[in-house]
Amino acid sequence: MSIGQLNMYGKDKVEVAIERFRSFEPPEGYYLAFSGGKDSSVILELAKMSGVKFDAHYTLTSVDPPELVRFIKDNHPEVIFDIPKWPEDYKDQKLAGKQITMWNLIPEKSMPPTRLVRYCCERLKESRGEGRFVVTGVRWQESFKRSGRGGIELAETKSQRMRNFDPDNPDQQMIHNCMKWARRHLNPIIDWSSDEVWEFIHTYNVPYCCLYDQGFKRLGCIGCPMGTTKHREMEFRRWPKYKKAYLSSFGRMIEKNKKSRETNFDTPENTFDWWMEKEKTTL
Repeated sequence: MSIGQLNMYGKDKVEVAIERFRSFEPPEGYYLAFSGGKDSSVILELAKMSGVKFDAHYTLTSVDPPELVRFIKDNHPEVIFDIPKWPEDYKDQKLAGKQITMWNLIPEKSMPPTRLVRYCCERLKESRGEGRFVVTGVRWQESFKRSGRGGIELAETKSQRMRNFDPDNPDQQMIHNCMKWARRHLNPIIDWSSDEVWEFIHTYNVPYCCLYDQGFKRLGCIGCPMGTTKHREMEFRRWPKYKKAYLSSFGRMIEKNKKSRETNFDTPENTFDWWMEKEKTTL
């Protein structure tokens, strides 16, 4: 379906997305979680078109593609850059109050981030917008896991979401409650396809990051363990300084673990190969 074609309610998807923004606008305005990717570029433009009150935020993770950061600064000066920090009362006073980075997270967690242990997402991204009504660019088409979400997402548990989910009603579950961070999520383009996202971008001349024209399908943290080995290798060829930074943090992690006598890793290089899933054995 083109974004210009009518849906089951007799409206096109742009109109529906704008109505979603207007229907749930909180008095203090939305917290728009901006990643700089194509989906968040669309929701930022839709927020402006809808006329609702909002403030857009981008969280610096320390493993951000330089081109992405530059794109945001050049094209979206209204976006607020947030810097995650360790609590002032954190147990390690050397870290207390300082910026949380991938480079101090890895030694602190005593292991590299993995597909199953994604502490980096929790510390660097997921806590943003606490207590706010957060707008995201989440879409069904992005992953199977997200296909259980909808336009209005009020279910309290995953099982309830799946029981109540009606795939023919994109407005049934628009708001998602996140109990951990005391916030709600609005997903205004939940039912859009990637083609529709790009159609909107080209139709409304929405600026987008140059990395999409250079072979990148999705933008995110450099070295993210959710990516394929091939994609991550390509990232480290493009940004070799980040590979050196990972190796350095792995070295600090190993030294710290040796002091506690709790380590399954021997060298930064072997750890890196295991982390990149080059080694088939489990450490």
